[in-house]
This record gives sequence, structure tokens and C-alpha cells, in this order.
Amino acid sequence: MPTTLPTATARPVRRLSLGETVRFLFLVAEVRFLDLRLSVLHSGAERRGREPHGPTLLRLVRHWLAVHERIGALLPGIPEPPHVQQVRVVLGFLTERT
Repeated sequence: MPTTLPTATARPVRRLSLGETVRFLFLVAEVRFLDLRLSVLHSGAERRGREPHGPTLLRLVRHWLAVHERIGALLPGIPEPPHVQQVRVVLGFLTERT
């Protein structure tokens, strides 16, 4: 039984300009760098037998979220990754309590 695939999408796909593409790639690189810094901070605290916390962790996570917001602004209509939403929920909970 032959299957017919749709040839057109329901909505037109917006392409990024060259400048937006370069900005997007730099933002992705920045997210990867922040992921690495957060991982090093976490593993260093584990080696010392402490929980990774404090102003450095909070500053890095807030910066990580800000970069994700800038990526989201470049890609409207694309939902945020679930792990970013989870961090926003946790930080929202923390700011409500303090």
C-alpha cells in the first residue's frame, strides 16, 4: 500500500539570516561552555565532599538560563527543552521562598 507524504508544512519555516545563524552558533557554544563550567563546579564540590552551592553556582545557572532565553528569541515557536523548564521551575520555587 503506497503512502503519500505531505509536501508542504502547515506553516512556513522561517530561515535564520547569516547574522542570526552566527549569533545562534555563538550562543550554543556559550551554553556548552557554561555546561562544562557547571560540571566542573559540581565534580569539584563532590571531591571535597560538599554540595555544590553558593553564589557562583547560582550566577552560572542564571547566566545559563539567560543564554537559553536569547536562543529562544532567535527560534520563536520552538519550545524550550524540558531540562531548561525544570531549572526554571526550581529557581522559581527558590525565589518565591526567599
